[in-house]
Amino acid sequence: MHLRSVIICSYLMVAYWASSHFASLEMVFYPTLGAFSFLFLQRMDKFNDIKRIIIGAVIAVTIGNLFYMFDSGALSFFATAIVTISLIHYFKWNAAPILAVSLIPYFAHPVSMWTMPVAVIVSLLGLLLPLWLITRFESLKKGSLSIGLFRGKTVESQQEG
Repeated sequence: MHLRSVIICSYLMVAYWASSHFASLEMVFYPTLGAFSFLFLQRMDKFNDIKRIIIGAVIAVTIGNLFYMFDSGALSFFATAIVTISLIHYFKWNAAPILAVSLIPYFAHPVSMWTMPVAVIVSLLGLLLPLWLITRFESLKKGSLSIGLFRGKTVESQQEG
């Protein structure tokens, strides 16, 4: 788990660095990305759950952006929250960061309708890369271990015979 944490935190660091140095990537990093990272680490073996959460997050931030573009007031904020919570329950997304990401437009004040949804999908799909690297590394590590064990048995059987 330690290596997984280092890899995910490295991704978060790179996303933060890129968003603070390049104006076009300003919205790619957001604090909720850390919550998604931890959630995905816990569900690495359930790719369908991760896929559903990504879809839910994109839908939620799009709804939040639509409501924000229509009106940036408290009633619109409330409507975003209640609609998102309803969708979370209805689709059984079981991921609190989805609600948080739907509210980002009210704090980030995007100028374009698609700024936040694109930033969320890019950052969450980007999060899949380190997760994929982790699973590949872990499978290689297990593969080399089993090859080593196989070789050990071969050597033992040759010594016995």
